[in-house]
Amino acid sequence: MEHLYRPTPANATTSHRLHRLSHALAAFEIYAAASCLGLIFLLLLLNILTRLASHSLYWIDEAAVSLMVWMALFAASAGIHYRSAIAITLLKDRLSPSLHHGLTLIVDVCLSLFFVVFLYLLILAFDPFTLLVKYQGDTHAFAAAQLNFIYDEPTMTLGIKKGWVWLILPWFAVCGLFHSGVNVLCAICQRRPQGEH
Repeated sequence: MEHLYRPTPANATTSHRLHRLSHALAAFEIYAAASCLGLIFLLLLLNILTRLASHSLYWIDEAAVSLMVWMALFAASAGIHYRSAIAITLLKDRLSPSLHHGLTLIVDVCLSLFFVVFLYLLILAFDPFTLLVKYQGDTHAFAAAQLNFIYDEPTMTLGIKKGWVWLILPWFAVCGLFHSGVNVLCAICQRRPQGEH
């Protein structure tokens, strides 16, 4: 894991606090991802036992797949904070410290822009403002008028609406934007290597 942030006294207040908040959020996301993994293991074990007893629980497969998605997105969001994403560093490893720092900043900015676009698309898809303001939270009226069934479409076997399962997407977008934005701020505030002017 690569930790590039070394605050200077001038910028240690806001950026350092945001970095600590990002770190705490990432730690929670790692815990949430690990919890999802534990639940997946228990569900698969339960699935094996019920199949052996010829009393299969048909909802286990969908629950396990949904938990896998949640686990992956929790971990991916935390990975942005820790800068632990899989990367090809052939070029990056050959750069001088100042160019290395510049490339890191460019990557962080591009990642932040991705999350801005992703969050915008999610707002269009979920359309929470229309649901809450125009339809006062009535998902049935919203679906009938807007032909947007994101809140009313049921899961195949879980007995809940898919909207509850899809809530991980806004979480991932908001937290990913926060982590990448903090990384941008910390990269800007980072002290330049000694001897570089």
